[in-house]
Amino acid sequence: MASKIIGIELRFDGDGTVRQVGEGGGGFLGGVSPPTLGQEIGYLLHSTSPDPEDGLLNPEPGGPSVEGTFQLNIFGTAHGFRELGRYFLALAELDSSADPEHHQHFDGVCSEDGRTVVDIIVRKGPGDGD
Repeated sequence: MASKIIGIELRFDGDGTVRQVGEGGGGFLGGVSPPTLGQEIGYLLHSTSPDPEDGLLNPEPGGPSVEGTFQLNIFGTAHGFRELGRYFLALAELDSSADPEHHQHFDGVCSEDGRTVVDIIVRKGPGDGD
């Protein structure tokens, strides 16, 4: 296994501490500055059905994405978010020039309440590597 050390600047709203404000603790200040992504990140949401040949869950070929509004809540500990961040940073630094459609599957990701299963495919598009 190879490793690479990169320097990264973390950006916070405030000093990096969430503080309770207002009487009765009705609000909070501070947090993490949202990323400035523009058109650099996107997503599609498709419904799936079992493939009759192999039983794997796949979207209908050429089918449209799901229409509607949704809310995705991502829960995590500090360690969990560090690991997720480490994964995305490694993906950003990965030389995938030989595979312009590089992707990884995370199949059967189950929701915290066990009611929803999602197959997540993380795709790194071609780019300039920075």
